[in-house]
Amino acid sequence: MGSEFIMNSETMQKIFISRFPILLIDESQDTKKELIDALLELHKNHKDKIIIGLFCDTMQKIYTDGKDNLALCIPDDWEKFTKVMNHRSAKRIVTLANAIRENVDGKHQESRSDAELGIIRLFIVHNSADKHSIEKRVPEIMADLTDDDKWIIPNECKSLILEHHMAGRRLGFINLFSPLYEIDSFKTGILDGTLPEISLFTKIILPLVKAYQAQQDFEVAKIVRQYSPLLDKKSFINSNENQTKIIASAKKAVNDLCALWNNGQKPSCIDTLITTEKSGLFKIPDNLQGVLTTQAQVETNERIQALKTAFSVSFDEIENYNAYINGETPFETHQGVKGLEFPRVTVIMDDQEAKGFLFSYEKLFGAKEKSDTDLRNEQEGKDTSISRTKRLFYVACTRAQKSLALIAYTGNVNAVRSTALANGWFEENEIIIIE
Repeated sequence: MGSEFIMNSETMQKIFISRFPILLIDESQDTKKELIDALLELHKNHKDKIIIGLFCDTMQKIYTDGKDNLALCIPDDWEKFTKVMNHRSAKRIVTLANAIRENVDGKHQESRSDAELGIIRLFIVHNSADKHSIEKRVPEIMADLTDDDKWIIPNECKSLILEHHMAGRRLGFINLFSPLYEIDSFKTGILDGTLPEISLFTKIILPLVKAYQAQQDFEVAKIVRQYSPLLDKKSFINSNENQTKIIASAKKAVNDLCALWNNGQKPSCIDTLITTEKSGLFKIPDNLQGVLTTQAQVETNERIQALKTAFSVSFDEIENYNAYINGETPFETHQGVKGLEFPRVTVIMDDQEAKGFLFSYEKLFGAKEKSDTDLRNEQEGKDTSISRTKRLFYVACTRAQKSLALIAYTGNVNAVRSTALANGWFEENEIIIIE
């Protein structure tokens, strides 16, 4: 709606210019195409009244709602600047980045004269391999090659995956994540950690239990006082009971909840809900009430059914999920790290596990044939799964500062190796096939 107003309303254009005579847009290659079109039209109509600056690297366009071929849409009379120097990465990583984009736009960057050489390795592994073992072994190999023991310290490395399901399987929250991800209205919230239906667990119960187990009495009291209706001011005012008894009741409710973990037990999320409701320790939100009921009509509600399935898992999955969403694990998605940098990076490429259709590393590395849609889009000059994947590949590789490991899971090991060499991305001694 905003883009439409800017594009077509002269009044809106005047208001916009008066408020923002200088407009700078970062990551403009992934800014919605409708907004970019509107701003280009705005500038065309009012060149002498507004300055627009677009900061971008078109090779890092990874979202489908950005404007295609943005560089070709910029008017000839605009000033164009090129960032040649790469201050982030070691020389070998910059060389790899240049090779990846060579047949896209031919642009090259230069590494700093004082940059270290850097080390990259491509590990090619068949799909049938034990991925847990592979992903434990690769850092050990990299530690030996780089003489850098931090490769074997998980939180000192960053592992880049294609999507959140892959993190769920590796970190132990897949049974919580999958049922919720299947519901369209839950998708965005479960991906970014803002799903209201899960906040009681992540924002209140989990911090309370961790504080209790760490014997942090002050933190326990703080959480209960902030969130529990048992210690609400109105409870003290309206209650005929002795205030000491109210406090004792709240303490018992906390003890009952945390006792679910006694003797190494692992309660389910629903167990914690039932105990919390019974004691009145915290208010169960309306959007979770259906999880605790057995009414027949609830069985036909797909949202409630998804919540019941997800919350039947061990509460450990809530803790694992919360750590991942808060960036406390070694895993990030290829898309989510754009603009970031890390000394040691592992890029995990696994189409089979990711189950997506927008990206395909198997096609990029020649292990899978192009689809009819790919061929048609190529002929029409449109984006394809291969061109999108190449840009994503570029983004992931260029996050590394010192050393880079890439793990390619594939159904055709020889094809991946041949393509990696033919494209000039890797040298013979940089490719390791793990049987």
